[in-house]
Order: sequence, then C-alpha cells, then structure tokens
Amino acid sequence: MGITVLLSTLNYLDNTYYLKTDSPEYNAEMDRFDILGYMERMNFLILCPSDVKDSFEEDHDMEVYYHRNRNQKDEELDELRVSKSDGDIIDLDRSVKKIMRAKGLHKNRVTDIAGIVTELGQNAVEHTGTDCYSCVQYYKKTSTHPARVEIAICDTGRGIVKSLRKHIRHKDNDDIVEKAIFTRATSKPEQDRGKGLIDVRQTTFDWSSDAEFYVRTHDSAYRIHEDRLELLDVGNYFYGTYFYIVINI
Repeated sequence: MGITVLLSTLNYLDNTYYLKTDSPEYNAEMDRFDILGYMERMNFLILCPSDVKDSFEEDHDMEVYYHRNRNQKDEELDELRVSKSDGDIIDLDRSVKKIMRAKGLHKNRVTDIAGIVTELGQNAVEHTGTDCYSCVQYYKKTSTHPARVEIAICDTGRGIVKSLRKHIRHKDNDDIVEKAIFTRATSKPEQDRGKGLIDVRQTTFDWSSDAEFYVRTHDSAYRIHEDRLELLDVGNYFYGTYFYIVINI
C-alpha cells in the first residue's frame, strides 16, 4: 500500500505542480530492508516522474540494481502497475488470476478475488478520469500469519466525498463514505450505478470473515467491517481514494 500511495502521489504532484524532487538521504549499510532494491523490484523507478528517477540515479549507484538478475515472481506478485484504460484493467485481471490459479485456489475464488481488483480498477479509470495505481501480492503461510492476498489500489480523483456530496442526503462526510460503501449511492443514478463497492465489500467478507478492508479518502482513513464503518484517523484533504484489502486464504 505504501509504495502504491507514494507513486500515485508523486505523479499527481508532478503533473499538477511540476515539483522538483530530490531523493532522500540513504545509507545502504544501515538498510537491512534494502529499500532501494525493493523500489526497483516493484517497478517504482520505471513508473515514477523522470526527475524522481534522475535524483535517485544522481545520488545512488542504481546500476547495481538495474543489472541484477530478477527472480520470476509473476505467480505471486503483480508489481506496481498504472492502468489508463479498460484494456489495462483486462491485463490486470489476467495477472491476478494467474497468481491465484498458481496457488491452487478454487476457480470461483479466483474469479471473485480478481473481480475485487478489476471492479476497483474500473472505478478509478471510468469514474474518476484518472489513472489507476495497483499492486497485488500473495504471501505464503508462516508461523505467525495465514496465507493471504494483499491488494492495494488507488487513484488521484476528487475522492468519494466530493464526488457524492451534491447527489445524496447526508449528515457529514463520514456519512457520505458510509453510504458509498453500504448503499447504492452514486453520482449517476440515471446510469443504474452504485453497486460496485457493495459487491467488493460483500465478496471480500464472503471469502474471509476476518478480512481487513481499509479506505482513505478526502481527509479521513477508515476500516470497513462487514456491517459498519470505523473511522481511524482524520487529517487534511488530499486528492484520491486509496483502498487496501487483506484477504486470508
């Protein structure tokens, strides 16, 4: 989720304000997580603004990462991806299905999990008019965690509150977000829309009652439970809607 939000935010700021970006100070000897290696492996430096990539290459020896051998991960990882059209969403759907099939999931579950990703992706591309940023990864079972799929999808549109505020009755911003998740609230009722997020929520919890489902939009972050919305934090307004879903499988 973090690297997906970082990428979408940098691209938004670059496209809107043409900001000059410098890479952060970095001590490779102190980095036990190999942050630069992770960013390169996730295709961050391919998709980020050119000045961001240039700043990393000016300050760090990136050739070491560019020329290393990559392990094939396409059966457990769909790296950072930017979708701009329905065709891109179809490619995303295929990639997610490949990951799920490789892990031996029942075909119905494969279809449902891929459906969650494509529905959120299509919402971004079709309804916000912005690019969709996504990352999907399968994690095998460990001694402390069950096998799981983590899904991160976001866009840089106006956000749920600004999109719906003039189209539904509401008490406050939290009420708008709740209605977007739990009802067929839509800004385009004449097109019979509004079921997408309902379907995503129901599918998420149908397969995994202990699933984790989060959304950050407007100025607040929430956890979506099967039957209620929990406000986690309130900050400042920023463009976009950010979904993060963890499904135990």
